[in-house]
Amino acid sequence: MKSFACLAIALLSYSAGFADIDLDNVSVSKTGDSIQVDITASKPCLVEHFLIEEPPQKIVIDLHGVINDWSPKNFSNLPLVSIDKVRTSQFQISPELISRVVLDINRPVDYVVEELPAGIRIKFAAATGEGSFAPWSANQAIAPANKPIVPRPAPVVQENQKPAQQAKPKVAIDTFPRRKLVSYAGAGQRDPFKPLTSGQGARLMAGEVPAIENLSLVGIFEDESGNNALFEDAEGNGYILKPNDRVKNGYLVTLQKDKAIFQITEYGWTRTVSLELQLPELK
Repeated sequence: MKSFACLAIALLSYSAGFADIDLDNVSVSKTGDSIQVDITASKPCLVEHFLIEEPPQKIVIDLHGVINDWSPKNFSNLPLVSIDKVRTSQFQISPELISRVVLDINRPVDYVVEELPAGIRIKFAAATGEGSFAPWSANQAIAPANKPIVPRPAPVVQENQKPAQQAKPKVAIDTFPRRKLVSYAGAGQRDPFKPLTSGQGARLMAGEVPAIENLSLVGIFEDESGNNALFEDAEGNGYILKPNDRVKNGYLVTLQKDKAIFQITEYGWTRTVSLELQLPELK
């Protein structure tokens, strides 16, 4: 692995304990013979980048103090051949938030960077045979398909009265990792942010708990209720579990500094399974 020099953008609004910066957009366009990728946040933040030269090659961009609450997080149906996939994740939550963007390019490239007011621009040569394509953005890909846009009526403003300003919606974390309630439209699927238990003596329906074979341990933190573990499955869905929470065929027994220990019972046999805490691999 060869790391190129990191670009640090002015850190104007960030601290390890407070964060209200969202991952805003990833957009791709073609200018001449170059591919241009703009990665932006809702506010200025610290940005680092590097190139993975071993196949499959990729450009990795880390945005510090930034929250990624996108759904979906990964995009493969791109209108170009120079980038195979654009993948994003909440790469880290402790000791600081880091949102990661990965550009799967699958070939050696030299790239240049430019500072944006709240992000970074990456430019590199287009792949051989790359034709013109319509600019692509993650925001457009995330927008619900076929959802009608209902125009909002203009507010009635009386004479000598200034129109009220609407507060911009944002994800605010005051003292991370204070647990927050999040809801989303899951199209009939299980909400990954829904607690696995809902009170003393609660019973879980079949299919409501994850299988540990599909989970990776990406973080361990402590809040008012005690130690909690953050897991992520292959689809990028997140789960927060604490000791005694159920998983498929078992439950979480205990959390240690760098591992989560489960007890699993299958076919009349009980076994102990340990998931080690490790930094996610660059896929």
